[in-house]
Amino acid sequence: MVDCICSKKLSSNFEMTTKEKVLYGFILFFLVAIFFPRLQILNIIATAPLVIYSFSLSSFKEKWNAIKERKHLQVMLVFFLMILLSAVSSENGKEALRFIDPRTSLLYFPLTIGVLPLDAKFRHKVLVSFAIITTAISFFCLGWNVYQAIVQNNTALLYNDSLTHVIGHQSIYISLLVNISIFIFAREIFFYRSKYKSLMVVAIIFLLGISYLLASRTMMGLLFIITVIFIIYFITKRKKYLEGMVLFIALIIGVFMVNKFIPQTFNRFKELTYTRFDYKNQGAESHYNMEVTADQWNGANFRLAAWACGWELFKENPFTGVGIGDKYDAVIKKYEEKDFQFAIQTKKNVHNNYLDILYSMGIIGFVVFLTAWVILPLIYARQHRDYLAILIIISFAVAWITEIYFDRSFGGMLTGFFFSFLLTYKLKSDH
Repeated sequence: MVDCICSKKLSSNFEMTTKEKVLYGFILFFLVAIFFPRLQILNIIATAPLVIYSFSLSSFKEKWNAIKERKHLQVMLVFFLMILLSAVSSENGKEALRFIDPRTSLLYFPLTIGVLPLDAKFRHKVLVSFAIITTAISFFCLGWNVYQAIVQNNTALLYNDSLTHVIGHQSIYISLLVNISIFIFAREIFFYRSKYKSLMVVAIIFLLGISYLLASRTMMGLLFIITVIFIIYFITKRKKYLEGMVLFIALIIGVFMVNKFIPQTFNRFKELTYTRFDYKNQGAESHYNMEVTADQWNGANFRLAAWACGWELFKENPFTGVGIGDKYDAVIKKYEEKDFQFAIQTKKNVHNNYLDILYSMGIIGFVVFLTAWVILPLIYARQHRDYLAILIIISFAVAWITEIYFDRSFGGMLTGFFFSFLLTYKLKSDH
């Protein structure tokens, strides 16, 4: 076996080899760059060296051995091949190419980073560094928008997509990364000996506030559920009754305080009480900074309406789907059949990664996707008792319920990188 950075154990004080330092630098550059999509050239400059360098770190024999052992990589490659076949069979070739582009990261990351057997300490350092980067960028977003809110006398700039507008991202994507960062810091605090625990506690409190301001119902709900499960675990399994009760009381007090002093975000949850929809409704779109009423289109009733359209398209094309290149035209045509003017005028997609794959690639493509990107990764992480990886995979899987991640380069790159990087455990052949 070649002298790969991955085959050498890191020392207790974590002194990285030269190759490890180079890879670490490329990864950090990439993780910073993806937060700024408007700087396209920066993203290319950050991604290309990482992919090329990762590819150079192992021989073709080692890559082949990794693919044979890591079954999820095999199915990931099959899924991407199905994407290509779906694109080729589409009538709208131009659209097919447009939709392939953000999905290419589902190929090049598994084939480069995904085949490396990285040391656990190296992965640990990268993940902590990522959490720090996310915290710093969140702090920048908050600081910038506090300033803008004061200058413009508009507190609405502190919430939802407005909070992340300065870096060019929708709040749902940053909310996912905030959740992941909270999980990383929590693992450090409760399961590792770190001299920076106090700072990490402060970081978690700050990120909890940011999560609330980002106002992603899906990610906030997931964070709350996981927090409650962890508190129950902490009390029952580790016999930390006092600490567990303190965490639970703090959680309740926190929810009460933000609802009392920053109630705007709870408008997002009030929308869930208005789920009925009429396709022909010409009502205004709901906003977190306005009163929620039954005659509005909101995030909940719109998604239910759009999902119904996507499901009908799947039932009309159950095996092969309508094709990657024709999926947008097909959903717009379905909207026209329903006289769904709100969705047509705002050019809405179905806002569900699973449903998008189901109606564009059929049941076969959907099963391959679910196996490659959810089931096998969860099984592999469970086999290695990597519960942080399991939490991160579940977070992505939940985030996919309300957004089409693969239609955006950012969503595809996040998926391709994290799933590939998290599952780079030492190969059996290395032991």
